[in-house]
This record gives sequence, structure tokens and C-alpha cells, in this order.
Amino acid sequence: MNRRSLFIGFQLLISSLFFFLALSHAEEKPLMLSEAYTLSLKRSEDIAMKVATLDAAQAHFYQALNTVMPKVNYLITRKEQEVSGSGDTSSDVASTGTRRITPEKKFTFSQPIFSGFKEFAAIQASGAEKAQRVFEIERAKELLFLDVVDAFYGVLKAQEDTEILNSIHGALENRIKELTERGKIGRSKDSEGQTAVADLKINEADLEEAKGAEVIARQLLEFYIGKEIQGRLLDDNDFKRDVSDMAYYLAKSGYRSDLKASEQAKILAEKNVVVAQSGLFPTVKIDGNYYTQRVGFQSGIDWDVLLTIDIPILNGTETIGEIKEAAANRETAKLKLGKLKRQTELDIKDAFVIFKVSGLQEKALEAAVDASKKNYEMNLKDYHHSLVNNLDVMDALQKYQDVRLRLNQAHYQMLKSFWRLKVAIGETL
Repeated sequence: MNRRSLFIGFQLLISSLFFFLALSHAEEKPLMLSEAYTLSLKRSEDIAMKVATLDAAQAHFYQALNTVMPKVNYLITRKEQEVSGSGDTSSDVASTGTRRITPEKKFTFSQPIFSGFKEFAAIQASGAEKAQRVFEIERAKELLFLDVVDAFYGVLKAQEDTEILNSIHGALENRIKELTERGKIGRSKDSEGQTAVADLKINEADLEEAKGAEVIARQLLEFYIGKEIQGRLLDDNDFKRDVSDMAYYLAKSGYRSDLKASEQAKILAEKNVVVAQSGLFPTVKIDGNYYTQRVGFQSGIDWDVLLTIDIPILNGTETIGEIKEAAANRETAKLKLGKLKRQTELDIKDAFVIFKVSGLQEKALEAAVDASKKNYEMNLKDYHHSLVNNLDVMDALQKYQDVRLRLNQAHYQMLKSFWRLKVAIGETL
């Protein structure tokens, strides 16, 4: 194979690589809000820590259940002692107390019968704790969703701010060119050109700020999803802006996860009071033994059972203190639940009003953008007919830029407010 063939083959290889790279880039799907949220759930350490607390609550349930379960063990003992004289260690009638070696093997049984409902209250409390952790995990997911929404729309807003400023930058450059040409023929003053240059530089400063804001917003979103964003973003959620009235959302306030978690926390505190009160009640249990090896005068006894009834008479003030502490925690949990209910209603009312207001703002600014655009075009046309001066044109262009940026801000504020309203009643994607 000659050099020409090698060179042609190398060119084909390079062309193929560039083709496949371009093809892979072209087929790269944009990152959507739903996908970003799914990725953030997998990446979030906060969610993982909440799941760990659920595992701990499950462990507490097993511990509480264990208190009502029978306990069975197989016990092997071998006692050796110094014996004075010549004790017969093999005689069945020899005293166990004087044997040099006393082996014993037995099954031991223990079954609690009653302890003031402590066990059942503890089982119910652990069940409430587990449910509380589940709802806390759901609430953490909802709050994470809001964080992702803010970061996601933050990137989109910054991108569109950059596009708006770029378009204004182009309009300013055209103004400078026109003023320069008009200045050459004495139809424009030098000060008008300098004013346009100053506005251009201010625009460039604003443009750099918007680019920086986009980078920061993108980095924040990458922090949540746990990977670098290669392509563009796409908002894949369509919704009706004309939402239901406030009563509809207030009626659904009880579905919020943190409210349900607080309800379970109150149940947990109530059951802990019962657990503390159990210290005032007697306890009853049965212990038994079944012997598989025994020596001495008890070798013929295969089993025994012991019934124990423990009646508390005086235990200082420890039990009373535990009851008072548990009762105080119960009252605290009840007050927290009441406050959270009121806070939930306030969150819904605030989110509803902000969403409605931001929607109305967006509609008004859409009309303002149309009007300011027409005003700029009319001033530009009048300027060509010497009906207005350059300051009027520049002022109209500045207003057009400002109102477009305000519209962009209002649009994404409306989107964020919508999702805050949904999360206020415990809903996400």
C-alpha cells in the first residue's frame, strides 16, 4: 500500500469520527424538568439520610415486637469446685452442694404475660414512627422538587435574558453604524454616537452578568442532578394557567406529607405516655426450664415453671417524672400539629395569590412588550424622517429591552409559583 492510499484511508477515518461525533451530538436529547427531578432523587444525600431514618424506625418496631415474643434459649453450664475429703461425684444421692463437677443442660423459656400494656403501646408507637419517617421522606422529595424547579427555570431564564440582551446588542450596533454614517454627512452630532456607545457598553455589562447567572444556575442544577449538562433544557410541562379557586386547594391541605408526618408524631407521643404509665402497673411473666442433663438429687426432675408477679409499691419519683415528661412531649406534638395546619393553609393562600398575580403580570407585560416594540419601531421610522431625535429612539429601545426582561422574569416567576402552589398541597410531577 502506497502513501497516497494510506493518506486517503486516514482522511476517511477522520471524517467518519467527525461524522459520528456530530451524529451523537445531534441525537442528544434535551434535559427536561421531569428527567432532572428523577436524577436529583437518585443523587440526593438528604433523601438517602431520610431513608436511613426509616430503617432505624423499622428496627425500633422489631425491638418493640420482641418484648411480647417468648424467649427460648439452650443453656449449657459446668460448675467445678474444690471439694474437701473424698466426695463421690458420681452418686445420684450425693449432695449437689458437695459435688466437684456439676454439669447441666437445659432449655429455658420466658414469656411476659402483662406489663401494663407497655408492649402493645410500644408496638403502636413504633408503627407511628415508621409512618412518620415515610411521610418525612415524601416531604423531602417535595422540597427537593422545588429546589430543582428553581434551578431548572433559573437556567432557562438566564438563557433567554442572554438572548434578549444579544438582540438589543445587535440593535445598538446598528444604531451606532447609522449614526456614524449620518455624522459623516453632518446629519448627526457626535454626542449622539457617544450616547449610543455608552448604551452599548452598558448592554455588554448586562450581557456578561446574564451569562454569569446562567453558568451559576447551570452549576446549581448540575449539583442537584449529579452530572454535567451537555445539551439544552426543555420545559416539558403544560398546564392550565386558569387554576381552580382557593377553596379547592385549601380542601386538599390535609394531603401534605409534612402534615401527615406531624399527625404520626402526635400518635407516637401519645403512645409514649402509655409506655411511661405502665411503670405504675404490676408485671406478670412466666419462666420455665426443660432439662436435658442434670445430676445429683434433682436428676429426676425434667422441668420447672416459675410464675412471677411484680407489684410496684415505691420507686421514688422516677416513674412520675417519666409520665410528666411524656405528657409534656404529647402536648408539644399536639401544638406543633395545630401550628403546622395553620401554616399549611397560609402557604396555600400565599402561593395561590402569588401565582394569580404573576399570571396577571405576565399578561400585562406581554401587551407592554408589543406596545414598546411598536413604539421603538415608530420612533425609528420617525427618526429617519427627522421627526424625533436620537435620544427618543434610544429611550424607546431601552424601554423595549427593560419590558422584555421583565416579561421573561414574570414568565418564569409564574412557572415557579405554579409548582409552589402544587407542592403546598403535596403534589409534584
